[in-house]
Amino acid sequence: MGLWKVRKCRRDDLSEVLVLAERYTSFDAMPTMPDIEMIYERNEDNFFVAEDEGGNVLGFATGYEKKGIPQEVLLSWKAKRVGYLDLMAVDILHRKQGIGTALLNSVLDQFKGQGIDTVHLDVPFMEQDAIKLYQKLGFKTRSYSMVKQAWLAL
Repeated sequence: MGLWKVRKCRRDDLSEVLVLAERYTSFDAMPTMPDIEMIYERNEDNFFVAEDEGGNVLGFATGYEKKGIPQEVLLSWKAKRVGYLDLMAVDILHRKQGIGTALLNSVLDQFKGQGIDTVHLDVPFMEQDAIKLYQKLGFKTRSYSMVKQAWLAL
């Protein structure tokens, strides 16, 4: 287990972030460099990387505040301001070292400082290790997203 630290992401980290995103974050579409750049520009204050002693990016996490949520929805969620964990990934060779926890806590601490009191995220069902991490940090399942392939003739 090597030494690593969490810090704010810089623009020159984005090529390494893209490699991790391509390997580990695809949900419906593979992220591209323009996607990663847009996420960085939208969330610069909420974008963190973990790096090793050599400056290699081992993982990242980023989120943003969801704007425009109707007041009645905020009331039903008992929320004032809502954040969304946008993307998170840790290189498979560096998992189980506390990196994911440290990255997620960095984003959550940043949200807390911004007055965000409720955080949402989406995670693919097959990512059971990520689900366990989120549960360990207090996330609860609120809904299920389900899919069924349609047939032309029944």
